[in-house]
Formats: sequence, C-alpha cells, structure tokens
Amino acid sequence: MAELAGCSTATVSKALNGLPVSAENLRRVYAAAEQLGYVPNLAARSMRQERTMTLGMVVNFEGHPRSELLYVFQDLIANMESAGYSVLLSIVRNEGLDLDTLLQRFLAHRVDGLFYWQARPSNTLAWYERSNIPVIAVGFRDPRCAQLPFVTVDGAPAFAAACRDLKAHGHRDFAEIVVDRVAPLHKLYPRMRGVRWREIRIGHDEQDVRDAVEEHLTGPDAPTAVFAAPPTATTLLSAAGELGLRVPEDLSVVSFFDLEDAPLFRTPLSAIRTDYDKLGAAVATAMLDALAGREVGDVLIPASTHYIPRASTGPARERA
Repeated sequence: MAELAGCSTATVSKALNGLPVSAENLRRVYAAAEQLGYVPNLAARSMRQERTMTLGMVVNFEGHPRSELLYVFQDLIANMESAGYSVLLSIVRNEGLDLDTLLQRFLAHRVDGLFYWQARPSNTLAWYERSNIPVIAVGFRDPRCAQLPFVTVDGAPAFAAACRDLKAHGHRDFAEIVVDRVAPLHKLYPRMRGVRWREIRIGHDEQDVRDAVEEHLTGPDAPTAVFAAPPTATTLLSAAGELGLRVPEDLSVVSFFDLEDAPLFRTPLSAIRTDYDKLGAAVATAMLDALAGREVGDVLIPASTHYIPRASTGPARERA
C-alpha cells in the first residue's frame, strides 16, 4: 500500500491509525486503501464494540455560516453531551480542505458516528458504511446520498404562508437568489398557481449581491419579491437602497432563515423561522438510536417552521 500511495510505510501506518499526517498524505493513503479494498482496523473496532464517545459533524456549507446554524449546533451538541458524547465540528468552505479529506480525518479519529449537514456524495461514505459507523444527513440530502437517514424540518407550510402573503399583496413575479446550491430552495416545495419564479445564481461576495440587484431586480419587468438566505438577504437590503430601490415599495424581501436581530434592522426583515430546538433534539435522537443499533429512517419534523411578516414585505409595485 505504501508504494501505491507514494508514502513511507510509517506514514501509511500513522494515517490508518489516527495519528497526524498531512492532508495530502492522508488523501493518498485513503485513495490507495480504497483502490485495494482495505478497511483499516475500523471494522475490527466495530466488532469489538469499542467506543471513543466522540462524534464528528461535517458542515458542507454552501454560503456563509451564520447564527441560524449556531442554534442547531448548540441544541444538538447539548443533547449529545448529556448522553456522554463529545462532538468535533468541521466546516467545509470554498477554500481549504476538501470534503473527502475531512470525512477521512474523522475516520482516522475513530468517531462513533457522523452528523452530515447538507449531505453531498463522497467516496469516503462507503468506508463509514463498511465500518458500521452511522452517518445522519441533516438539513439537506443530495439525492445521490439517499442511503443516509435524513433529518430535517418541514419548511413547506411556512414557505406556502410566505407565498400566500406576497400573493395577497399583489405579487406574481418572484425570484430566489441562490448561492452555490444544486437546486434552489423554492423547488423543494409545492408550487403556487399564478406565480412565476426566477432563479438568480451568484457567488459569495457582497459585490455579487449588488451586481445581481442591478442586473436582475431593477427595471419595469423585474421580479417584485425575492427570497434569499442570510447573509445574502441582509446584504440585499442595503444593496437595494444603494441602487435606489425602496423596500418594500419597489421590492419585497423574504429571508429563508430568521436572524435574531432581524426585527431590529432599519427595515425589519420578513423571514421563515425554524424551531432549532426541535431540529437539534430530533437529530440527536436519530444518532443515539443508530448508535444503539436501532434502524433509523428519514425524519420530517412537523410544526417546526413558521412565516413572520415584517416591514420588508408589502404591496407589489404597479407595473408601468
């Protein structure tokens, strides 16, 4: 294996036994082990029923982590700590370590289970399955990860309430600003008749938001209501003002997540609020069931979101 990995025997041994090696060497060793069909000690550990009382949490975040995630982490970690477990958190960003490397490092640390926020495909997931290490998908699960148990809130009722409110105010042309998502959020929910949706894809920079406002949200035929996730939604408020758009007279704005200080903004931000206590508790329960050897299926948490209209939404402007 050392020859295939292009590393020394000592480096291979360290990587497969959870000792520190560079990210590149870790990637090479696991790639070689995958090619050889080798599972290092993990299956044996599982058979011996040894526990490290440590869990991993990989947050495959598409935009910018903000306070709404912290609520989930706080409740989830508190639930796991009360059961005697520690949780190691790692966030996948556009720069830095890739997803596979992070998943492999948690394997090397011999975690007992893994929370996978915004689950995306990875070859390393097969190692977890072969080693009987449970992985729980949280928040979003790519269809290519359908084998993972999935825990999420039921956002459809709150999303429908937001759309009904906007439609009652005369809005018929909606847009969603999408930052690095495979599919926009509005496509996850039932469509409302008589409403047109546009998809605006942007990068991570604040300037990208300003460019999107100028290019897609101005002019007589532009959408009159827009949905976005923080911090894009908050940047949108200031960008609209800089470009002469009044909120909500010219453009109504709804955030997919509610921020603690949203009511305190100069223009309080309408938002979909999630009960993160329920989400954290449900995810922890699913993991504890899996660790106990019980079968875990998908969990859609009912009555866990609701729409809060504030000053950033109002009657649609009249078309010229």
